Amino acid sequence: MKSIMKCGALAMVFLLTFFAVNGMSQIRQGSVSLNPNIGGYVFQGGQHIENDITYGIGLGYNFTENWGVEGNFNYVDTDSNADSSDGEDVKAYLYRLDAIYHFMPEKKLVPYLSAGVGAVRISGDTDERGSDPLFNYGAGIKYFLTENLAIRGDIRHIITDDPKYNVIYTVGLTFLFGGEKKAVPAPAPEPVAPQPKAPEPVAPPPPPPAPVAPPPPPAPVAPPPPPPVKETKVVVLEDIHFDFDKATLTEEAKGILKKNIQSMKENPGIKVRIEGHTCAHGQDDYNLRLSERRANAVKEYLMKEGGISPDSMTTIAYGETRLAMPEIPTPKNKNSTEAKTNRRVHFVVITN
Repeated sequence: MKSIMKCGALAMVFLLTFFAVNGMSQIRQGSVSLNPNIGGYVFQGGQHIENDITYGIGLGYNFTENWGVEGNFNYVDTDSNADSSDGEDVKAYLYRLDAIYHFMPEKKLVPYLSAGVGAVRISGDTDERGSDPLFNYGAGIKYFLTENLAIRGDIRHIITDDPKYNVIYTVGLTFLFGGEKKAVPAPAPEPVAPQPKAPEPVAPPPPPPAPVAPPPPPAPVAPPPPPPVKETKVVVLEDIHFDFDKATLTEEAKGILKKNIQSMKENPGIKVRIEGHTCAHGQDDYNLRLSERRANAVKEYLMKEGGISPDSMTTIAYGETRLAMPEIPTPKNKNSTEAKTNRRVHFVVITN
């Protein structure tokens, strides 16, 4: 039976890894979690109990994105290792109520710390060992496969009042229900160029005076030369592109930015809007934040490496709302021509 449980646990981890999909998730405020698990329980040597498999279930509630509480139950079916020909059948029941703190709750991989109190009851075929209060602390990680499903690994130090120092380690799943999802802010409207004013009406000229004998015509004078026409210089700044799910500048992007820096220095009155964009893969709110990081990375490079004044630059994030090329995202086309073209920062020259 125990071998079947071990094989089943390995098969579950393999299948979940095989069917994992890309996407960004988060621990949501007000969400409820259901946490089935399986693992191992290590007894302190002085208890004379064999280490064995444990399986259990937990129910949690997240008060905020970082803080939550979980109730957990685990069961161990094992034997004693006392000096006798046949070991006694021993069963252990663990009840815990734990506080949990999540680090980086908006990420796909969420580490956490946890501590709490509870009780452990150990019983056997020939004697009842009774219940003891316990204190536990430990850490773990949650890896989100989808918005509402994560793989979870956890290890705890169990301390009872004898004292005894046991260890429980588990792997399992976290199913997330409900909670508040962050609203995606609407993109800021583009500035509208001011409309030229209509010319003011001109008063009609006065009537001509009475005719007077014309004076002799003056000698012809050459007309003055026309004023020079001011040449309007068009400044074009080249777009740069990013790797999938990255806001780090590539060497190719840095080379293009150095050319843009030279163009901006040759036109000191220029003002530029830096627009961040993403491809269509991933959640809308995550892509909006990713495009903002891309725009800020470009602005920071222009200031530090090119000495461009921050007053001459503004940034705006569009996420996946303004694709340069139409794109239908699938798990296999993250590096298609359309996706690579859409992962960009675009420059708009406002004043020259």
